[in-house]
Amino acid sequence: MARLISIQQAEIDRLKTMLPANKKSKKKLGVEIHTRRLCLITKMYQKQWETALFENADQITFLNQRLSVTGLTPFKPGFEIKPILKAFR
Repeated sequence: MARLISIQQAEIDRLKTMLPANKKSKKKLGVEIHTRRLCLITKMYQKQWETALFENADQITFLNQRLSVTGLTPFKPGFEIKPILKAFR
């Protein structure tokens, strides 16, 4: 029984070596790593921005009430990190 298992495993290994392997060039690998890092940085800053907005929600609503009374445009919190990071790509 053990002999049959070892023969089957050897056959599986032989067939695996026959499959074409997708090898990536170092240049493409570097671009992927760079893209992943930028994506992680973007997510990190976006999460910090959302946390800051949540923590200061009361102050933002008070500020918007004051701005609407004076006739100015209210504060609309929007933070897009992607255009800022495009310069670093």
